[in-house]
Amino acid sequence: MNTRSLPLPILEPFSGGMMPLILGLFAAALGALFVLDPWCIGLLGAIAILVLSAVESSSFLLGVIFLIPVGWSARISFPLGSGAAHLDFATTARLIVFVGLFMGRMLRGQLDLRGIWREPLTRGTLALAGVAFVSVIFGGYGLTYGSLRALVRLFSYIGFYLFLVLWVNSRQRLRAVALMILSYTILVAVFGIFQEIVGDYTTFWLYLNPPPDLFQPMEHRVPSFLNYSNSLAGYLNLVLPFALAGCFLGKENWKKLSAWTVGLGAVALACTQSVGGLVAFCCVIVVAAYVFIKSRPRRALLLVGVLALALGFYAARETLNPAHIGTSIGYEAGARFLLWDTAWNLFVHSPIIGVGWGNFVEIYGSHLSYFSWIPPGAFEVHNIYLQFLAETGLVGFTVFFLFIFGAWQQGLRQLRFSRDVFDKALAFGVLGAIITMLVHGVVDFLFQASNQFGTLFWALLALLIVSARLQGETSGGSLGVSSARG
Repeated sequence: MNTRSLPLPILEPFSGGMMPLILGLFAAALGALFVLDPWCIGLLGAIAILVLSAVESSSFLLGVIFLIPVGWSARISFPLGSGAAHLDFATTARLIVFVGLFMGRMLRGQLDLRGIWREPLTRGTLALAGVAFVSVIFGGYGLTYGSLRALVRLFSYIGFYLFLVLWVNSRQRLRAVALMILSYTILVAVFGIFQEIVGDYTTFWLYLNPPPDLFQPMEHRVPSFLNYSNSLAGYLNLVLPFALAGCFLGKENWKKLSAWTVGLGAVALACTQSVGGLVAFCCVIVVAAYVFIKSRPRRALLLVGVLALALGFYAARETLNPAHIGTSIGYEAGARFLLWDTAWNLFVHSPIIGVGWGNFVEIYGSHLSYFSWIPPGAFEVHNIYLQFLAETGLVGFTVFFLFIFGAWQQGLRQLRFSRDVFDKALAFGVLGAIITMLVHGVVDFLFQASNQFGTLFWALLALLIVSARLQGETSGGSLGVSSARG
């Protein structure tokens, strides 16, 4: 089945001499629209994205995947009344991509909804979205700007997940997407290292990320293309496990690409000065040593090297990690403790369904009004476990971690039983991403703070599903998921 393009015979009468006239009139209309209302260009751009997604232009869709780490937003006035309201163009574009592909498949009669529903991870994903929506409706605080933004981002993650599950229908496409993730991670790392060298965000970053009211100098904690250094650390830690597996299992160009990703990614990770991110990466290295290194002496040598690096980093912390010494570390620890205490109290007050997905950032200020050094409307809980408990209660907490447990089991099955080393590496990459998310999640919650982090996390889960499906199709068996075809 060829889904690369969709024939459009309606254009045939306009070929030849009429086409230049039509294009000229179209260009003139675009110019007039831009003069009258620049937002019309945005509408036309949305229509173009919708059409290109519907006809499944491979080049365009690969470009969308390549741009996952790049966010772009603009400050706007919003009726729900948030002074820091932003229109997130990247999230909007990804939602349109999913809608376009979904509509195109439906119009061509190629949409297998039952096959999609048979995927356990897909059911878990949709259940999580349902719980998040219900928590906003019945959480007692209603719809706020924070909850609306968080819901839209969550729906965009799920839409991108479904887009990849549907569109990646061959091993060639699976490898192309996975290797593209490694390639653009190198660019992310290089841009972060460049920011460290020049000691500034750069004008390009400020254009992509309009600074909020509470904006501080970079102070050598690089964000690369993302909104904040901790977001970059979490993002890199989603990719580095797959790159590590490629270093052990890969050959030729794949192995070289993985090595460059690990090397530059580790340097960029150190430049974020994220303690949680660095600890999470060390955990993945330890796990990789036990999975891929069978020789005990070599494994012990690697672990000793990791320990030596950790001790060296601690000894040189004043030079390598100045953001976490002196009064700054006291401020961060104190703020996190108060945010955690507030989140726990909100959970105790509403233990079943929570206060609503995304509402913590709108609420905590009224509970911490005596602490003027903690500005309202600026922070998440900085803890994934307390964030889910506070915002979605026991219901959302249980649904999310059952979903993660299902992804973990699927990854383990593929790591153990996959015959292709690429599938093994991808399975380890997803397992490592889950480890880093849970470890780093002790001090940060990035699903709402960074659309790039959430998009990439769900993208990796989608590739895991596709990998298992393709293996089942070629072997006639199954690795724990259905063999539904997109």
